[in-house]
Amino acid sequence: MERWPPAPDVEDGDRLLQGGGAYGLDEPVEAAAAAEEAGSGEPVKIESPSAILMEPLSGRVIYQKNAHERRNPASVTKIMTLIVAFDAIRDGKVSLKDPVTISEEAKRQPGTTIFADVGETFSLEELLLSVAVGSANDAAVAVAEHVAGSVDAFVALMNKKAKELGMNDTQFMNPTGLSAEGHYSTAYDIALMSRHAVLHYPELVKLTAIYGAELNVPWRKNGPKFQLWNNNKLLTWYPGADGLKTGWTQAAGYCLAATAVQNNTRMIAVVMGAESAKQRNIEVARLLDYGFANYTAVEIAPADKKFGPVRVARGAVAAIEPVPRAAFGVSVPKGSQDKVKWEVRLPKQVAAPLEKGQAVGEIVATLDGQEVGRMELVAPEAVGKANLWQSVVHTVRNIFSFD
Repeated sequence: MERWPPAPDVEDGDRLLQGGGAYGLDEPVEAAAAAEEAGSGEPVKIESPSAILMEPLSGRVIYQKNAHERRNPASVTKIMTLIVAFDAIRDGKVSLKDPVTISEEAKRQPGTTIFADVGETFSLEELLLSVAVGSANDAAVAVAEHVAGSVDAFVALMNKKAKELGMNDTQFMNPTGLSAEGHYSTAYDIALMSRHAVLHYPELVKLTAIYGAELNVPWRKNGPKFQLWNNNKLLTWYPGADGLKTGWTQAAGYCLAATAVQNNTRMIAVVMGAESAKQRNIEVARLLDYGFANYTAVEIAPADKKFGPVRVARGAVAAIEPVPRAAFGVSVPKGSQDKVKWEVRLPKQVAAPLEKGQAVGEIVATLDGQEVGRMELVAPEAVGKANLWQSVVHTVRNIFSFD
């Protein structure tokens, strides 16, 4: 993680707004008090109107306060902007090295920007850095236009992804998080979105972990580079903090979706509607401290773990080795991790055809006889029906199989 001197607290809604000074200097003291409170096992004190604490490996909600209340998410929205952009990169639709020209629409974005001018060109990688670290609204719009052809088309992709993730109380109207009628989310939905990011997009999290970075801009070719600062001050002092995104507008208040890792356990904390940057950061630290003090994650199976084999009747292949739909683990109270048991439930045989990702079984985890988590086991690849020759070969093999 890159480290830089303290940055000014410039928030999303107003480029010139000053937050609480060089915030981060007095927080470790207050965070230590929060850790002591968390260790006592007492409920976390959260004054912000909405908050949640989630262990992402299992998806377990450890704490929540009005977590399903619809609120303006401000620039926390940009987590989804980054997810959709990285989806396009993975699908080969765009590349990090693509040149992106700033449009009039991107240029006229208010709030936090990189002061990009119409016709200037940046690489997609530079613009994603500007979104993740600098929360730049002009960069977010430029990314949207490049990935989907227009902002409206990109927003449609954002909302489609939100539905896929089960974000049932979320609707995006733009890729920036600037206040707009009908633009809303919840602490729970943001935790789901953040969970998806940390489990599936390490390159995204790596960008949000950068506290300060320099950007090459056309109008400063012969001068000092443009400085990007991250408003997530937890990156400078909270142990293990490595993302994700802050937000502020007049309507939203101060918001933060944060994640940290300690002793191989990751936690996600979300606070919405705090009265100040200081309050949101301290309360997120309290949530994270409570999680780390009281719970631990137990990984049961990585995403590529193979189980089986399972025979495929009348299939183009004789058998498959199912894998978890995603990395599977559970979160349990500290001290009970050695008591976690799990069993694999698979049929001896399934029938072709099979689609890639089709569920064929499951893993179930228990603690003291009580279920604490389950995960589907799915076909790692599509399997068509066997042709005549393949059917003959499989039949012969089955005759001489003793299991």
